[in-house]
Amino acid sequence: MPIFKRPHFKKLLELAEKDRIAPLYLFLGDLELGAALSARLFKHLKALGHLGEEFSSKEIKNQFQEKILGSPALFGRKVIYLKDASEIINACDKSFLARLEKNKQRLTLILVLESLKESHPLYEYAEKLAVLMPLPKTRERDLLHYEIPEILASFGKKMDRQAAELLLTLVGEDLNFITLELEKLSLYVGKRPVITVEDVREVVTPRPEEAPYLLMEILFREGPEAGLKVLKDLLSQNIHPLVVLATILTFLKRIYLLKEVFPEAQKIPRDYRSFQEHYRQAIKRTFADNPPKPLAKLHPYAAFKMLPLLKKFDAGDFPLIFKALSQVDRALKTGSPPEEVFYKFFCELSPVAY
Repeated sequence: MPIFKRPHFKKLLELAEKDRIAPLYLFLGDLELGAALSARLFKHLKALGHLGEEFSSKEIKNQFQEKILGSPALFGRKVIYLKDASEIINACDKSFLARLEKNKQRLTLILVLESLKESHPLYEYAEKLAVLMPLPKTRERDLLHYEIPEILASFGKKMDRQAAELLLTLVGEDLNFITLELEKLSLYVGKRPVITVEDVREVVTPRPEEAPYLLMEILFREGPEAGLKVLKDLLSQNIHPLVVLATILTFLKRIYLLKEVFPEAQKIPRDYRSFQEHYRQAIKRTFADNPPKPLAKLHPYAAFKMLPLLKKFDAGDFPLIFKALSQVDRALKTGSPPEEVFYKFFCELSPVAY
């Protein structure tokens, strides 16, 4: 079982249940996703009764081969999950891999790397005799399609797309935070198999850096009064008013730039999977290889969520909007009450956007 693409991760778990376990699992690409998947694989193998050991490569850098190969399991299989594998790449030479192959019935090694040359012995071994899983870059990852459903399945739960979208709005794209919140939601719903939008609203706490984006979503959906309520909650969490202002400015800059990227809204694909490639091509066509900073770090899914707002604005609206934001900035820096300053801006924006 050599190369497995990301959509087939579940197949690896199913094969392990049939005792078809590789001597090496090499996750290659996005480190955050690789860490999440390797941890799930490690947990799954231990649950099947195999002995598990977890190391940081910095801890065993000078004793790598001894720690890994020195004491394979006498009975059953030992599974070693090695974090920060870049520290021990040079030690994964042909002689080490030959010894790993010799002990393949008793030993399994799980590694995560950001990149590795195809000519490296570790890459060649994984590709031919073990498991190699190339991982997409973070911006290409589809959290809704793979990560969230699989994490939920590990808790025996499901969630409809609307609830998953709300979760991402609240906590962002960090897999650790997503996993923690899904575990919390699973405990909250008890024996109920499906997690609802209402559950997410009741249980999930927005991360401070994501919360201002929730403000914008509610503001555009429900108007100034609802926006003011969210703003007060943000301020009560000690999020500085100027941080909220910076977030609003970035959000509106992105809408302005997306209108330039998509001048004809009717031609934009309405399903996310089709939109992803359309978005990348449109960005490259408009800005070549140097997109403006507000778009450079914008995940395609976040852009997809903003599409309905493009219809609410004309290009001529933005000079007035940005001028109003500069007035907000000046008022905040001269000591005006944040609630009053922002509420005035929300009301000024309302004829345009609500």
